[in-house]
Amino acid sequence: MSHQQLQELFSNLDDLRALVGRKVRYLGKEYRICDLLVEEDMLVLSSRSDDAVQDDCYGRAHRMVPKQQRLRFRDPDGNPTAIWDEIVFLDGAL
Repeated sequence: MSHQQLQELFSNLDDLRALVGRKVRYLGKEYRICDLLVEEDMLVLSSRSDDAVQDDCYGRAHRMVPKQQRLRFRDPDGNPTAIWDEIVFLDGAL
């Protein structure tokens, strides 16, 4: 994806929100974009195959949940970060 395409994506909140639910490959593993934290400029990816142990409020291992990645999608100046070079959309290009 080009720098200009990413800037257009960042400028339209509805287009950004449309990323939620898309299947992607990041660093060779399959994920689904499960959340978008616009205020923090973060994409949250949920693993389709790996699990992690989630602790309860006392820090004890409690249950297995899909492993997550939180990725900053733009820098403080509004420019795309390097994650866009590593993300491949599996259900079609944007």
